[in-house]
Amino acid sequence: MTTSPISPAATRWPQPASLVRPVPVHCCELRPLDYARLVHPKGGTGSVMFGDRVPPMRPRQDGSLEPRWSDLRYSSHALATRDVDLKGRRFISFATYPYSKPGEPRVAKDAANVTSIGASWLDLDFYDRPEWAGVSPRKVMEAVRNLCEDKGWPAPSYATFSGRGILAVWLYTASQPAQRVMARHRALQQVLHEMFLPFGSDASAKAITKQFRMPGTYNEKSRLPVAVIFPDLTAEIERVDFDELCRVVLPFQRQTKAQREAAKAEAKAKRVAAQLANRTPREGHHGAKLTGGSYWNTIAADLDRLYALRHGKAGIKDTAAREDTGAGRNSWLVALTYVASWRLPASDLDGFVIETADRLGLDHASARSKACSIVGRAKESARGVRRSYRGFTVDPRYKPSPAHLRDLLVITPREMRRADLRILIDQARRSENAVGRVVASRRAAGVRDRSAQQKHRLEVGQQAMEFLAEGMTVKAVSELYGVSPRWLDNALRDARAVAGITTAKADPAPQNEPVVVPVVTVDDVGDTLDVPADAPAVIAHEVLRDIIETAREAVVAGRRTQYVPRVTTKGSTLLGQTPAAHPTARRASTCPASEMEVA
Repeated sequence: MTTSPISPAATRWPQPASLVRPVPVHCCELRPLDYARLVHPKGGTGSVMFGDRVPPMRPRQDGSLEPRWSDLRYSSHALATRDVDLKGRRFISFATYPYSKPGEPRVAKDAANVTSIGASWLDLDFYDRPEWAGVSPRKVMEAVRNLCEDKGWPAPSYATFSGRGILAVWLYTASQPAQRVMARHRALQQVLHEMFLPFGSDASAKAITKQFRMPGTYNEKSRLPVAVIFPDLTAEIERVDFDELCRVVLPFQRQTKAQREAAKAEAKAKRVAAQLANRTPREGHHGAKLTGGSYWNTIAADLDRLYALRHGKAGIKDTAAREDTGAGRNSWLVALTYVASWRLPASDLDGFVIETADRLGLDHASARSKACSIVGRAKESARGVRRSYRGFTVDPRYKPSPAHLRDLLVITPREMRRADLRILIDQARRSENAVGRVVASRRAAGVRDRSAQQKHRLEVGQQAMEFLAEGMTVKAVSELYGVSPRWLDNALRDARAVAGITTAKADPAPQNEPVVVPVVTVDDVGDTLDVPADAPAVIAHEVLRDIIETAREAVVAGRRTQYVPRVTTKGSTLLGQTPAAHPTARRASTCPASEMEVA
């Protein structure tokens, strides 16, 4: 029988499980490599760092042979499956770092580069404390365990005598991703440090990048060996769950996603409540709290004001020209019932329809037939019935938009302004209301009207011109009025511009030519009484900071002279020349016949 040759690759994979090196039974038998396998079992991520001060193999460029810190890095898999040579390194890290490929630079030993963390620890320098000086390390460790039991904390997994102090370690059941648990690990280290301060806890040992001595080595300061003092057997080393350790040690609990969202919602509700509490209700409105109830109450108030404006207390009159005053009885009944279905209980809608029919002059049977669908939908909503609309579960009641109600009742812009409607308005009226609120808030904040500012600046500029004519300087005049020289220059420009307007002589009107008087047509007397004719222009001028020609008189108050479009001021800067400085040019004749006649 012939046998086929075995390829070299067949001898490598798979490796038997027996390659995992066992850990000694007694803790006193632990050596550096055994200790590294115990702290970093197989299955972890990243590479473990071993460090020590090592002299160079050959003299450096400066000729020195001083030992310097050097690191070796091995993965947990290599530690568990091979007898790696630590080359005399005595210190080990509880954190792991990313792998470095051959030829690539190693990542720095920084907390931002840590891959995983597998323990929490305490470095107790009890020998510096007078109450613990001279006490054996085992007795100190027994006191540490008693304190943990009193606090309800799990006891340390093991403890080593470093030659002078004690290193108490809580090993995790599984290595944790360092960047994800960094904040909790740092808080855990801080709480443990503060609790064991009476035992001489070292604050500099809290860092996640710290390295500690391994058993089987020695302390160069005390010349004493490093050994495990608790427990006696490696099988007695118990690991703790990281989340459970944080739960019992940290003074606060980690919130779940639902708890965080609930906390955010509660904080938002408090902010909204505080904002609403500081708002004061406007007179004649339903309060500052904007809810569904206030929305429909405001629409109902708009309908009442519109009805009073159109029909007054007498109600809708039976005339042939009834269409000129808006929609008729049926439209009013439907609109009022729409709004009432959201404001009143469903059981009260039948009575509301009868009362509205008497108010509008409709018979009861006709009113019920017109509003039966609206009332039926409201009763379905009261019974808890819901309908599906475009994939959403919605209330079955009719929900007309303000635009639908405007079209139903044929509301005109003039009626929006005269009835002071708030919701049943178009975009132009909505913008006008927004501008009015801005102007009102500016007046409440103490901002004066622009015309008043221009009038004050003009008066100061006219007085300053007299002082300058007497020989005073601009700086002295500005100090006299308590203003800046730049503000006074603007005032002087306004005064000089007005002086140029008033001194200009208008061209005499030709004789025998009638003077055309502009005719002003008033569309509605109510508009001229309720709202000034130039209010929109003044408001837009106030908010947009622009100049709009809205009158035939001078733009500066106090001068009753004719306004010339070619001469104006924007703020306080003269934009054009006066008519006197810019006379009318004579047109040159281009006709040959006229030149011959002149010759």
